[in-house]
Amino acid sequence: MLKERKRLGLEAYDLHALRYRGIKELAWAGCDDDEIAAYSGHATKAMIMKYAGEARQEMRARQAREKRQ
Repeated sequence: MLKERKRLGLEAYDLHALRYRGIKELAWAGCDDDEIAAYSGHATKAMIMKYAGEARQEMRARQAREKRQ
């Protein structure tokens, strides 16, 4: 993994940070919890909600802002 992170210039990011970012991107793309769990390997919905919930809240805030304009 370190070799690949170096190749991509991502040495500053650990595996957890990359996994978290991947989960956020899947949530932004509209993936459901089961799809995200299949990608991330998390065994519980609570963990999916912890990581994907933030991305979903950001999306809802953007949608609300757009409606207001």
